Amino acid sequence: MVHIFLKNLVKKWKAGVLVPFSLGLFILLIAVIWPDMREAADIFAIILESPVYQAMLGDIGFINIALWPGAHQMYMGIMFEYYMIAVTIFIPTKIITEEINKKTLDVILSYPIPRWRFLLEKFGVYLFYSLLYPLFVMLFTFISTEYIQYNYAHLNVEFDYLILTFSMIGIWMQFFSLGAIALLCSALILDPRKALGGSATIIFGMYILFRVGGMTESVKFVKYFSVFNYMNFGAIMSSGTFLVGDFFVLLGVGLAALVGALLIFQKRELKY
Repeated sequence: MVHIFLKNLVKKWKAGVLVPFSLGLFILLIAVIWPDMREAADIFAIILESPVYQAMLGDIGFINIALWPGAHQMYMGIMFEYYMIAVTIFIPTKIITEEINKKTLDVILSYPIPRWRFLLEKFGVYLFYSLLYPLFVMLFTFISTEYIQYNYAHLNVEFDYLILTFSMIGIWMQFFSLGAIALLCSALILDPRKALGGSATIIFGMYILFRVGGMTESVKFVKYFSVFNYMNFGAIMSSGTFLVGDFFVLLGVGLAALVGALLIFQKRELKY
């Protein structure tokens, strides 16, 4: 039933596991150096008051990095965005284009399953491994918090794991929505270089809109055109609430892009 999914799940396991695992290790690194960084927290606080940094960091620019949850939010918020941009541009786009590069697209046409199902199962592998990002973050956040509590008991470190869970759901939904957009771009263009360029333009362009929208009230409206604005890691961690409206925006965008990609790939003529 899911032969393509299982085959690619095994084939992609190294990159699929090691990349999100490296993000988890980054949390542990921050936990190790954070106690010493607290001494410079006041200096960082002054720097972060700059409008430029506020625009770059958004909601996570208003937190107190002298506290472990604050340092975690700031550094993880930044790293998550960088990881997400790279992963959602390259991985979903390659689902189709790697078959073109390897000249194996004709093999797809010989499978006794519809094209859309082939594409959906391969996209399912991307969704499965993107789920490891929030899971590893939660695991290493717990390990790191316990490490600090054990070695620096006087700091009285506490962490709200419920809010972290909310933010991780948001992260995965952004992976889904952005990945579906990249997949749609690939299905529309097919040409490997142009598809990658198109995906990069759209996703990085939305990231720029999100950051520009945070600079001044006069251009605030532009960030609503960006997927990064919805269920944002910093916004959820700062507000402490699950953003239900944002969830359905990401779900709607992701499903629309995914269905569009499946229909186009199913119906268009392939000559590779």
